[in-house]
This record gives sequence, C-alpha cells and structure tokens, in this order.
Amino acid sequence: MLPSPSTAASAPPPRGASGRGSSPGGGRSSWHRRASRPVTLWMVALIVVVLIHQWIPQSRWLMVHMVTLGLITTSIMVWGQHFAEALLKTRLGEESRPRQVVRIWLLTAGLAVTILGMLPSWPWVVVLGALIVSAALVWYAAALGAQVRAALAPRFEFTVRAYVGAACLLPLGAGLGAVMAFSPGEPWQGRLLLAHQLVNVLGFVGVTVTGTLLTLWPTVLRTRIELAAAKRSAGGLLGMLLAVVGATLGALFGSALLGCVFLVAYLGSFLWVAVTLVATARRAARQERRVPLPLFPILSISAGVAWFALTVLGLLVVWWRSADQQLASSLAAADIQEFTVPFVAGFLLQVLFGAMSYLLPVTMRGGPRSTSAALAAMSRFAVPRVVAYNLVLALFVLAGMGTSGGDALFAALTLGTAEVSAFGSLSRVLLSLLAFAVLVSFPVLMVVAIRASVKNRRTDLPMPATTSQSGSAASAPRSAPAAGAAASSSRSAPAARGAGMDRRALTGALLGLGSVLSVTALGSALDRAQGSVPADTGRGGAAGGGAVTATGETTTLAVSMADMRFSPDVLEVPAGNALVIELSNDDPYDVHDLVLADGTTSGRLQPGASTTVEAGVVTHALDGWCSIVGHRAMGMTLQVVAVGAGPSADGASQSAAPSGAEELAAVPLDLQAAPGESYEVRDARLPASAGPEQRLTLTATDVAAEIAPGVLMDAMTFDGTVVGPVLRSELGSRLTVDLVNEASMGHSLDLHAGRISPDEAMRTIPPGERLEYTITTDHAGVWLYHCATMPMSVHLAAGMVGALIVPPAGLAEADREYVLVQSEHYLVPEGAPGSEAAVHEGAHPVSPAKIAAERPDATVFNGHASQYVHAPLEARVGERVRLWVLAAGPSRGISFHVVGGVFDTVFKEGEYLLRPDNENGGGAQALDLAAAQGGFVELVFEEPGTYTAVNHAFADMERGARALISVTA
Repeated sequence: MLPSPSTAASAPPPRGASGRGSSPGGGRSSWHRRASRPVTLWMVALIVVVLIHQWIPQSRWLMVHMVTLGLITTSIMVWGQHFAEALLKTRLGEESRPRQVVRIWLLTAGLAVTILGMLPSWPWVVVLGALIVSAALVWYAAALGAQVRAALAPRFEFTVRAYVGAACLLPLGAGLGAVMAFSPGEPWQGRLLLAHQLVNVLGFVGVTVTGTLLTLWPTVLRTRIELAAAKRSAGGLLGMLLAVVGATLGALFGSALLGCVFLVAYLGSFLWVAVTLVATARRAARQERRVPLPLFPILSISAGVAWFALTVLGLLVVWWRSADQQLASSLAAADIQEFTVPFVAGFLLQVLFGAMSYLLPVTMRGGPRSTSAALAAMSRFAVPRVVAYNLVLALFVLAGMGTSGGDALFAALTLGTAEVSAFGSLSRVLLSLLAFAVLVSFPVLMVVAIRASVKNRRTDLPMPATTSQSGSAASAPRSAPAAGAAASSSRSAPAARGAGMDRRALTGALLGLGSVLSVTALGSALDRAQGSVPADTGRGGAAGGGAVTATGETTTLAVSMADMRFSPDVLEVPAGNALVIELSNDDPYDVHDLVLADGTTSGRLQPGASTTVEAGVVTHALDGWCSIVGHRAMGMTLQVVAVGAGPSADGASQSAAPSGAEELAAVPLDLQAAPGESYEVRDARLPASAGPEQRLTLTATDVAAEIAPGVLMDAMTFDGTVVGPVLRSELGSRLTVDLVNEASMGHSLDLHAGRISPDEAMRTIPPGERLEYTITTDHAGVWLYHCATMPMSVHLAAGMVGALIVPPAGLAEADREYVLVQSEHYLVPEGAPGSEAAVHEGAHPVSPAKIAAERPDATVFNGHASQYVHAPLEARVGERVRLWVLAAGPSRGISFHVVGGVFDTVFKEGEYLLRPDNENGGGAQALDLAAAQGGFVELVFEEPGTYTAVNHAFADMERGARALISVTA
C-alpha cells in the first residue's frame, strides 16, 4: 500500500537521462510532490468534514470514503508506482510521469463525482463516479503489469503482482457500492455491504498492505530482507486474493458457511505472511545499533496490522453466528457497519500514517542529516500518540460490543476508573476529540519534518545519533545497504541507549494512558452532571443510598418473547447477584430484542432464535423493553427487581423512558419548499387495467423516505415508497399478490377488497420469507391495503399503505383520472428520546407516542407533502376529471374538496351518492371519508386556472394534504 524500500534510492536513472536534475519535471522528488497533492487535499478536506460533520448529510459515509478512496487508494497509486520501480529496478523515464499524475487526478475526479451523487442520493451519478474510479484502477493495474513484463529477472516480482491482482478487485468493489446507492432492502443491503467491505478492505487494501510489508517492514527496521523467506510468504498473498473472491461469493449468495470457510482461509494466508514479519521484527530487535530506529512508523504500522487481524477475526465470529438467522443467512447492514471504525480508524489510518512517516523523509532526500532530521520530526511524541489513539479506539469498540466480556475489558483498560454504563455522549465526544487531535498531529509534524529536511540539506557529513522528543532517534536510510541492512553493528554503548529508550517509552506510554483516563473521567463527570447516564451504574455499586455488595453468585432466568410480551415480565434477582437471561424469541413471525436501561442489549433475534444476555451484578430495579419500533408502546416491557436492595433515590426503577413533552414536539416542515432533488414525484394517474387474471409482487423494505421537503422518515414500505403502488383490478377478476419480506422485521398484508380467512393469508412473515395472497375482486370501490402486523398503527404510519381500485360496472370514460391517497405521519423530533434509534442517518423514527396522542407532523397525498404543489396535476377546460380518493390513515379521515370546483358525481364506499344531471340539480362540495374509506368524485373545469385539491379539515391541509390542479384552455 504505502511502500518504498531503501532500494528506491539506488534505482538506476531513466534511460536517456543525464542525471537527476536534468529532467524537465524536476526529478523523482518533484514527481512525488505533484502526485501526492490529492492526498494532501483529501487530508485537509477530511479535517474540515470532521469538524462540521453534524451539518452534512450522510457524513459517516463521506468520512469513511474520504479515508478509503481519498487517502488510502490515492496513496496506494502513488507509492505503489514508486515501490514497483524500486523492486523491479525499472525506473521509468520522466516522460511517463505526467500520465501517472493524470491517472491519480482521474481517481480524485471519480471520488468527487461519487460524493456529488451520494450526498443528494443521485444513484446514477454514483454509478458514473464508480466507473471513473474503476477506470483509474484498471489503468494503474495495467501500467504495473507492463512494468513486470519489462523487468529483467526481478527478485521482488511477487509483491508487484500482488499489487496488480489487488487493484483488479477494486472495480468490483466500486460496482457493489454503486448498486447500494439504489438502496436495496435487506437482506441485499447487508449482503452487498459485506461483499463491498470484503473486496475493498480485505482484498484491495489488505493484500496491497501485506505484500508491501514483506519489503517495507525490514526497511523500516533497518535489517536485511530474507529473500527466500519473503518468496515463501508470498504464497500467502495469492491465498488472500483467492479467499477474498470466495468470501465475497459467500456474502452475495447469503451463505455464512461458504463465507466463513474462505474467511478462515484468508486469516490463515495472512498469518502465513505475518510469521515472516514477526521473525523480521525479532531479528531486528537483537541487532545492536549506534542509532536508534524511528519509532512512530514501527509502532503505528504494528498497531494497524494488529487491528486488521483482530477485526477480521471479529467479522468471522459475527458472520458465523448469523448463520442461524432467517434473514437469508445474511448479516444485516447495521451489523457490518460495526466494523467500520476498527477497519478504517484502527487499520487503514494507522498503517497509512505509519508508512508515510517513514517514506516522506526518505523521498525528500537531501542527504543523511536531512533525512534523519525529518524522521526525527515525524516521530515526535510517538509513544503517547500511539498509546492514546489506540486506547480510545479500543474503548469505543468495547463499548459497542454489549457483552460482559467487553465490559470487563473496558473496565480493565481504564484501570477500573470507568464502566461502559457511564460512557455517555460527552465522554464519547471528548475522547473523539482526543483521537482527532492525535490524527491532526500528523499533518502538523509533516510540515515540521519538511522544514527540518530543508534546513539540514546539502550536508552529507556523517551524523551522530540524535534523539527526538519522543525518545526515538532517526538515522539516514541512504547510508544503509540497499537491501535495508542495519546501519551499523558498532557496539558503542548500545545497552545504555536501550535503557534510556525503555524509560522514555514507559514515560510516553503513561502519558498516553493518563490523557485518556483524564478525558474519560471528565466526560463521565459531565455526563452524570447533565443526567445522560445514571449516577449509579447498577453494576456492583450502591443503589439508592444503600451499599449493595456483589455476592459472587449468579441467577439464571429463562425469558420468552412472543405476542408482544416478555414471559415472565418481572425478574426477581437477589441484590448483588449477577443476572444471566436465557432469552428466546418464540414468536413464530416477528423479530424482537431486549434492551435494559443500563445499555445492555441482546441484539435482534429472528423467530426461533435464542441468545444469552449477561446483565451483570444487579443492585437495584432495572427496566427492560423491546426496541423494535412500536413494540414497547404495545406493552413489550419487563422489570428486573433487586430483591433485598433499598429503594432508589427517586423511588423508581432505573429507566430510560422517554420524555413525553419532548417527543410530542412538532417536527418543523417547510411546505413552501420544493421536494428534494433526489425525490421522484409520484405519477398520480390511474394505472391501466391488467385484465381478468393478475399476479404481482409487493416487496417489504426499510428505506429513508422523504415525506416533506428535506424531512426524511425511517419508513417501512411496499416496493420502496411511502404509500405503496396503486393496484387495479376489475370486477370478478382474480388477483394474486406475492409478498416478499426484505425488511428487518416481520410484515404482513391485508387486502380489504378480498373475502378470505386472515389466519394464513394475513399472517406475519419474518425477514427473508414470502407469502402468496390470492383474492377475487367481486366488489367495486377504492380499497385500502396495508400491513397488518402489530402494532398496525406504527406500520401504517411508517408508510405501509396503498390503494387497490376496482371500478364499478359500466363506469363511463373520463378524460383524466388521478388517484390521491392521504396518509398521516408521526415523527420523533431530532434530539428527543428515541431519535437515537434511527436506522438511516438523518431520518426520523416513527413516534408511537405521537400516534397515541393523534398529533401528526405531516398529512400528505401519495407519500409527500408538497409534490403536487410544485408538480401540479394537469387538466384542460371542458375535460371530465375523475379523482379517486382514499383515506389510508392510520387514524384520520378526509373531507376532500377542490377549491373553485363543484362535484357532479360522488361515489363512496361502493355506491353513487350523486350523478350528473340528477333531478334535483344537486352538486357536492366535499367527499367525506373516515379512515380506511374510499371513493371518487368527478368534475368539469369551465375556466383555466390553478385549482387546489385539499383536505377541508384545514389542520390536515396545513400539514401537507394539498395538491394543485393546473387547468389550461
């Protein structure tokens, strides 16, 4: 990934060149400066985005890809080219440098286009960006392949071939990422994300880094490269490549067994290479040196590789455990995203910065003194930087595990001064700032190193050992043998220097540890002060003013989840005992979980699945609930009772119950604004008849859907839209619907137009299953269809409603026919209790509290509050316009009215209430429909103009139930 052995310095000059300074491009160092400019730009941009990320949509995706594509992939192209020339001894002529720079800027342009498409959710722009990125990497692979073919008996050909193979994987990863931009539902979102990470991180980056370390690692350690051992280890690179392909197929096919077998093979291949790397480190440690090694590259690369191995192992364990789930044996996207932090922050950034801290001083050249000064600058405060950064990462990873083992390690790493249950939002923010400061120190020290290099140039005299402020010393790599052998075997007082180094390293480690502990303590205190974590953590401390001592005993209780209940729902535990819950989901259809108020969670369990929840030592009463949206509101709660403990300070159990006042606050809507640029206005025209026999598929998916300008909802949908597709059937026709559940929880279907026993046809099906639902449409009307899974109000409010239209017999032709389905939606305000449960970044979860209080935020037509205001329905003067209307609910009806129009035809719930030219000369001003009722009205416009169709219950109209009709002459 980020390579350059010392042999680079001794590579032959380009053919036809008279010397390094004769090239018009200014030589190789000039090429490095030009080629690395995009890396610098992405580094600066990343710092800016981190500082303002809370105001940027999809900021997590943006930061991850600025690291992986902006920093990592660009660095691979720069240093991969540099390293290939050094290893193959085929340094290219200066005339090839402009093409290489163009290739790097092409990659930069591809990432910029991808970002341009991803942030506003323009999937086809993302596809274009992926194609540009792929083109740059294919070009890069082809260029390296040509250099391999032109080389004369290269000794390190295996590393460059690994670069070529790894680069060929990235277009596949880019293609998978482009498909994800179209937001496929589960299980495909999880499968694609898993395959995307396997190909890009384990394949492209993992293989490139591992191949690089075979030669870079001895160079950094200034020891000889064991060519025979390196060639033996290179077989592991091929094994890693093949294993990535196999694991990717396992991910795409949803086969945990196939994927895990190949992931084991990947780990084995990596360890085969790692044995050589460890042997190299041991050999270097035994060498006696006059000049100590630059410390930061060694520590940072070592830490990054360790995170890589541990994260791959963690992925293997989680993937294998998912094999008993019903979600098509696939990990969900949320599970895979848990590995983003250790892969990106633990592995990628540390290896990148570690390698660049060695390579940049080497490529700046300027003589031994200049290089040594630059290396010393890059290694300032190496030990505290590495210790603090990795400890912060470890705390974040352990806090997210939700297991007793993770909690114990968390407490151990903080020397018993902090617990996961007290790791609140302010603690996380402060520790994130500490880790960010460590990362920002790299570009700062890079500037310092450049200045030190320039200051000490043109001095080629031997230089005595100089110690950096971190306690590490740098030496001039150009004075080393070409293969990276030790700079000196002199025996002048090595022991004394080693002892001093040990003391300084220990001091640095304590400084890094102390900084993290101090920040953690400060954050915990602030969290408790503002009440974001309980003053009593509930794990072996005092409760309610009475000290409870851990007994050392364990209480194990079995709890079943079914029919929106925990059984039993009261768990009595002797105070001081550890509680272990054997949790099983005995619901045949629905997904459930258990969350305790102290943060312990079981994770989501598919029907028939079970798990063990280690709740820790119980010192006081503790509430628990199912976090699936709406399940808690339906009574799916339990309570842990600490038998023998005193009452808590407020006389109540520890609970994370939301504040009703906050959750009932309105979400502000700008109904004058146009829909977002990525929103596609729904075609309101009545679909054509499908004939007497119709079969179709409705797919249940979870998406982030815009329901008002700039306002996203965590939606449950049929076919990906709030308000499912309009269905049409004819009288007496047979309609078969295949319901496919690709969402993350159980769903069902209720077709109001059918006469059928609900026991089988309307049953809830778990994720990954399908259901056939057949009816005969014997009665005319505008019929509601919806999800019938409890709590129905939540599923309907989340978007799982639609209209089935069966026209009455003998219905006359109309010039225009439109369908308007009214639905209301209830959102958790940003920052209110429950908002943290958002599945999609920037989206509002559905609020059961607002549903119960009947306080909707938006009442809309066809899934969006302003779409037909900015894209009006159309008609002409004299045309007969028929408007089919359905009040889908879940709770509110409609008084449908067209401002400036009079209805001469009204059809409601299967019968005409008014026909044209009736004997009374009557007309209608409104069609009144209760929730789940439907009908149609007809009118003829006599003058051109803009007419407004509204819900004349104006409170609902002012929440978005409005559509314009543009009538032209």
